[in-house]
Order: sequence, then C-alpha cells, then structure tokens
Amino acid sequence: MSREMLHFQLRFLKINVALFSLVLLGNTWKLWTPQRLFPQVPLFGWISAVPAESDWFTFATLLAAAVCLLVLALTPFFLRITDRELLPLFQQVCGGLFLSAFLLSIVFDQHRIQPWAYQFALGFLILTFLKPPRAIQLFRLFVISIYLYSALSKCDASFVQTLGQQLVEGLCSAIGISTVFWSKQTLNWIAASFPAGEFLIGLGLFFQRTRQLTLWAAVGMHVCLMLAIGPRGLNHYQGVLIWNVYFIIQDLILFGLLSKGKLVGSVAAGDLDRSLSLKVVSGFERVALVIVWLAMLAPLLEPTGYFDHWPAWGLYASHHDRVILLIDEEAKSKLPPALQPFVDPPRPLSRWCRVRVERWSLAELGAPIYPQARFQLGVAIAVGKSLEQETENREKQPQIKLLFEGAAHRLTGKRKISEYSGLKQIELLTNRFWLNAEPRPFAGNDKSNLFH
Repeated sequence: MSREMLHFQLRFLKINVALFSLVLLGNTWKLWTPQRLFPQVPLFGWISAVPAESDWFTFATLLAAAVCLLVLALTPFFLRITDRELLPLFQQVCGGLFLSAFLLSIVFDQHRIQPWAYQFALGFLILTFLKPPRAIQLFRLFVISIYLYSALSKCDASFVQTLGQQLVEGLCSAIGISTVFWSKQTLNWIAASFPAGEFLIGLGLFFQRTRQLTLWAAVGMHVCLMLAIGPRGLNHYQGVLIWNVYFIIQDLILFGLLSKGKLVGSVAAGDLDRSLSLKVVSGFERVALVIVWLAMLAPLLEPTGYFDHWPAWGLYASHHDRVILLIDEEAKSKLPPALQPFVDPPRPLSRWCRVRVERWSLAELGAPIYPQARFQLGVAIAVGKSLEQETENREKQPQIKLLFEGAAHRLTGKRKISEYSGLKQIELLTNRFWLNAEPRPFAGNDKSNLFH
C-alpha cells in the first residue's frame, strides 16, 4: 500500500467516525445534557453533589472535538495534501479531548456508556495518536474484536430463546415472510445461526485470503439487522440503524474499497506482533496503545461480573442479570406523568403493574437503557422515591416491588429470581455493587424542567 493511499484511508476513517459521532450525539442530545426526564445514576456516589450543569461542558467538548477532527480530515482534500496529516498535534489534542469528555460524562451518568460512543472514543484515540500504518492495523483488530466478542456474548440459550427469535421474526416480517406456523425448533436453529455467522465474519476479516468474501457477508449481516430492527421489523430506535450504516461504511473503508494488501497495510503480516508491541513505540503513542489493548482484552472479564456488558460488546445479548420494576395499580396516577404511559396493566388477580423503563428511556432520551443491573436498580430507586413523595399511605403497604433476575444459565436459559417489596428493601440492594447504584435526586414531573 502506498503512502498516499494509507493517508487517504486514514482520513476517510476519521471523516466516518467524526460525522457519525455528530449525528448520534445530535440524535441523543438529551442524554448528554442536564435533564430530569429520566433518572441519572452517577458512576460514583459523591458525584451527585456536583451540579448537573457540568454536563454542558462535556457535551460541548464532545461536539467541538468531533467538528475539529472532521474539518481537519476534510481540509487536505481541498489543499491537495496527500502524504501527511494536517496539524497532527492538534488532532491528538482533539482525540484526547473527545475520550476525556466521554469518560467524564459517564462519571456523571452511567446511561451514557452507549456502545457507539465508547467505540468512537477509542476510534479517535487510535486514528489520531498512532502513526498511519499502526493506526490502520490496530483499528482493524479493534473492529474484528467487536465482532468476535459480540458473537460470543450471544452463544447461550437465553439469546436463542428470546432476542434471537425476535430478530428472526423481525427480519421475516420486514421481507414479507410469516413465521406464524414455524415451530419453536425452527426459530431456535435460525436464531443460533446469528452468533455463529457473526463469529465467522470476525475470523474471516482477520485473514487476507477470506477478507473480501467476508466483507460482503458483514455488509449483508448489517443490512439484515437493519431490516430486522427497522420500521418494517421490530421498529427499534433510530440510533441502532444509524450505527449499522456507520459499520457498513467503516468495513468498506477498512477491508474493501480502500484496502489493498495484508492486514497490517504496508507492514508484513509476520511483523504483526512486533509492530503493535509497546517496545517499538514511545510517548503518547505508547499510552494510546496501552489503553486500546486494555479495552480489547477487558471484555474477557465480563463473564466474571467485573466488566460491564456493553463495553464488552454484549450487543443484543440477553444472558446478563436484570431488574424488573413493578408498582401497585393504585399508585400509577402518582407516578411522573411522562412515565405513566409505560406502565402495563396488571395481570389477572394481581395488583402489580410492570413499569417498562426501557421504553421510557427510548421515548425521553432517544437511547436504549443501559443493561447493567446496578443502573436499572438506580432507576427503580428513583421511581420509588418519586412515588413515595406523592404517597400518603406508604406506611400501610408497599407501593413498589422489584424482581431481581440473576444471569441466565448458558445452557438452559434459566434464572434465579429474587423479589423485594418496598423502597427500604430495594435500597439495600445497592450494597452488592462495587460501583454506585444510587440515583441523583429525581422528580420527573418537575414543571421547571428545561425540556418540558
């Protein structure tokens, strides 16, 4: 690969990451700014004392860094600069600021650990701090690791029996095929093929001989996913569709249209380990390399519970522990008005209604709820406290109940379910997590809210 083509590829990657960062930040802007639409759960308890207005600073920094990198990646095309990057030191500053602002923003609210934002923050770090051959090489390995970890996270009975079947039904619905008369076994086998195919795509993109064929398989997979979750399928939120478009363009740049030669670009395949070794880099390049390697290895800790599901690329995985929030039917009218439409009616002979906080998150913030149980517990506590403030007879009977579902067994999909009634019992659950599960003060029906 020529020096000019290498810089050409690097700039297109920067343009792609910067452009889609701005699109998705704009699409979910309420998540990143001060808001009382949905409970916020800081990463550390003491953060609740910090004014929420600090979010404006981190959000502005994210936007400014992405805009600057977009401009610096586009300008060389107009100036006809082909063999070097424009203002590389300033680009490093912008890449470092984007990562720092992202880390600071998730300290204020764990909900912001959206997988696309995490990917873009690391992507900017790779593309701005590393020299072009090493940046392209590491970016490829980073993308391949996402496919592999995502596939492994779905290799369990829980995915096959639940979300996998939903994706099959969504895809078939989008292309006009009815699954009404399909057996459970048929749906299970098709659902099981999804993680298997994704894993083979990750492997195929790694090897030169299979890369071109695998590239089109990857594009096809993203198109199928967009059909399954799009308006004609499951009709999921817009951000997932945008992220899949980003992946298609990214893969074409990395492995297809602008990629000629071996995995490592201008470096021979046999030099792969040496070229990404800490021994051959220094300064900020070494720091960036350490951060990215840690990020690529950390998902191995996810099964132990010491690393979160989304940063481990557990995308559409369903085996993780989770929380189900229930409220007394009579207490529904005392909930924040914006939440009431997302409360299911009670089952027959029961007074308890399920609160669909995941739909509430999509409606208010345009972003899916963070799947970690400690975050969902914080949301439940915030709702419980809001309800308690409005309830006069809280001493007589509990108005809130929580079902804590443990991680699903990999082979059977079964879970251990524990039930907790009343806010006092639920708040005690925060002690089982080493990161914070207590929400910021929340009043979703606050009329002074800037966004209502």
